[in-house]
Amino acid sequence: MDREPDTTAKRLIIHCGVQKTGSTSLHHFLGRNRDALADRVLALTPAKGSATRDLGNAAMRFSLRPTDERLLRLRECGGLVRDAILDQEAETVLISHENLLGAMLGNSGTVTLYPRLERIVEVLNRVFAPLVPEYVVYTRDLPQWKRSVHAQAIRSDGYSGTLVDFLSKTEACGSWAQTERRLAKLVGAARSTLFRVEDEPDEARPGQQLLRYAGVSEAEIAALHPVRGRSKTRINAGGLEFQRLVNQLGLERPARRAIGELIAGNQRLFVS
Repeated sequence: MDREPDTTAKRLIIHCGVQKTGSTSLHHFLGRNRDALADRVLALTPAKGSATRDLGNAAMRFSLRPTDERLLRLRECGGLVRDAILDQEAETVLISHENLLGAMLGNSGTVTLYPRLERIVEVLNRVFAPLVPEYVVYTRDLPQWKRSVHAQAIRSDGYSGTLVDFLSKTEACGSWAQTERRLAKLVGAARSTLFRVEDEPDEARPGQQLLRYAGVSEAEIAALHPVRGRSKTRINAGGLEFQRLVNQLGLERPARRAIGELIAGNQRLFVS
């Protein structure tokens, strides 16, 4: 059941991605420094089996097919996260999941930036009452981002089109400026913030702009334990092309995932 908005001292920040902007590295960083941040920020990330993970998946699934059943699931998952937050003493709560605005380009025919953004944010605003969410989005140079998204769509979403095909289909996908205006129209400019990944000062301490926004000082950020190395294995061009051709076979997702793991672990086979 939705609750009526009310004034509360607890601050809620929703970091809603987007995909391919370092969210996984950020989650590792937040997890590694959970105790150090506990006095300032309670960070809820999509750990396996968590309500945050379920919420992000529900938002993504609703964006692909906005049925009443999926809307109910989105509300239920949001309610579970809200209830957990209200039981915590932390004054600032950060929810982070890269799918909270919806599915990525290339996923099941998605060709524009977050077509269900308005509906999802409306649901989140209502379900998190009496808390008043603030929304933070990380962006990345759009042409480079789309290339990374194409590769990820091949790896995770069974996309089988070439990069040329993908860029053609998503040519009119929209811009980050338009995304910012859409968010601001829903919640106001003061509660919608877009950061650029290119402005992050240190890959070993990701999400510094977000942490500063949440009230963590420069000195506190500098004292956090860094993360080392990339969180996900990159696939070379030959391996990615092989996976794309495999996707054309129409195999079930478990089979595609298993083949993808073989490719990632044997990339020397795909170097010409």
